[in-house]
Amino acid sequence: MTNNNDPYYDPTDPRVDPAVDPAVSPATASVNEPVNEPVREPVADRTVKPHASAGKPKGSLAGGTWVALIVGILLLVLLLVFIIQNQQQAEVNLFTWTWNFPAGVAYLISAIIGAVIMALVGGLRIMELRRQVRRANRV
Repeated sequence: MTNNNDPYYDPTDPRVDPAVDPAVSPATASVNEPVNEPVREPVADRTVKPHASAGKPKGSLAGGTWVALIVGILLLVLLLVFIIQNQQQAEVNLFTWTWNFPAGVAYLISAIIGAVIMALVGGLRIMELRRQVRRANRV
């Protein structure tokens, strides 16, 4: 009854009666002799199992920022090389205005304007979602 290999055995369980003779099993007990064996439930596995990525450290915000900065620096170097190689004059027309810029600078300005428009649209969407969350939390 008190077998340590038994997955149902828990010596700290208050329902286990230490007065019960472990030598008397239900198979050897007589028909008239009551079997004093408590109802046992499986004991939860209390061993601490290592996580699947126990040897690998978890990523952090600082690590992600560092990688993003390195990628950004590499992109800036590529952009600088592109601007230096594209120095021929390009005519830029916007509505009725006309400017002459080096082609690389014109591409850079158009990319900056596109990024600003994208950031504005993203910022408006974030404000809209925050407003929805605030309204949902009031209810």
